[in-house]
Amino acid sequence: MAILEIIEVPHPILAARAREVREDEFGEALATHLSNMAETMYAAPGVGLAAPQVADGRRILVVDPGFEGEDGDEQKGQDLHKMVNPRIVQKSSETILWEESCLSVPEMTIEVKRHRKIVVGWRDPYGEAQEKVFEEFSAVVLQHEMDHLDGVTLLERTSRLKRSRYLKRQKKLQR
Repeated sequence: MAILEIIEVPHPILAARAREVREDEFGEALATHLSNMAETMYAAPGVGLAAPQVADGRRILVVDPGFEGEDGDEQKGQDLHKMVNPRIVQKSSETILWEESCLSVPEMTIEVKRHRKIVVGWRDPYGEAQEKVFEEFSAVVLQHEMDHLDGVTLLERTSRLKRSRYLKRQKKLQR
């Protein structure tokens, strides 16, 4: 397995809508790439990672909402989902506020309103159709990662002033 580089805002791929995975892309190479993404997510440590965050413009993501970081290795992989072309099939009208952070927007945490329950349909790396209900934290993680596939980061969910301040601060840190 390989650990991939996680890119950060304002990289342009993070602002672009990811493309659907084509039929000829399903198979072993895609499965390996998704495994590398999962290892990258665990190493970060994180509970979700979308392809644009590793400079891949396709609609793929990995999530493991049961993973609790470095101290939670025993949970690692127990709730891992490798999703290709995921879509929300159904969402509850009930919402929750959740404090979110992001591997591509380091040192920023904001509250985001999300659907409490969603049904997601996707295909696995070999093309098999899957569907599952996600609730609470798991639903929040999925919605956050699916935002990345649509070119939306936490920066787009905050005020213009906070966004501007954040980007200025990050620019200073990079010097």
